Amino acid sequence: MEFTKENMRFYIFMRCKLGESAKLIHETFQTVCGECACSYQTVCSWKSAINEQRSKISTYRTLLLHDNAGPHKARATSQSLRELGIQVLPHPAYSPDLAPCDFWLFPILKDRLAGRKFHRIQDLAKAVNSGLRTIPEEDYQGAFPKWQITLKETLHREPWRVF
Repeated sequence: MEFTKENMRFYIFMRCKLGESAKLIHETFQTVCGECACSYQTVCSWKSAINEQRSKISTYRTLLLHDNAGPHKARATSQSLRELGIQVLPHPAYSPDLAPCDFWLFPILKDRLAGRKFHRIQDLAKAVNSGLRTIPEEDYQGAFPKWQITLKETLHREPWRVF
């Protein structure tokens, strides 16, 4: 497995988001990357830069979490999101199980639609919309904190996962 500079920065970024110290990040990094791990000074430097950037991020009104699919990474998409002032949160490649829809929303919809057959796409769309409306607002508001917990547990259990 190749450890690129981008991968290392992303790993440090995700650990910073979880509130971990530079020392802990570096120790875990050494365990995961071995000789490829960057120095403690580099981790401290990147952590400082990330924390500085995080303070700027808090001024954005909208944060967007989406995966690294081609359309999401397209130049036109990135430019439009910047113009709209939407900050995109990084997402580990090939990790659909870390998307809130996969671990939170889809199971609820699956329960709502279980055992039903739809012969027209319009009927399916109507049932999905109806199912979404039955979910309390508090559940939607709790999705992001649940995502943070899931991400933290995943990184603790599988620290290599973000690569």
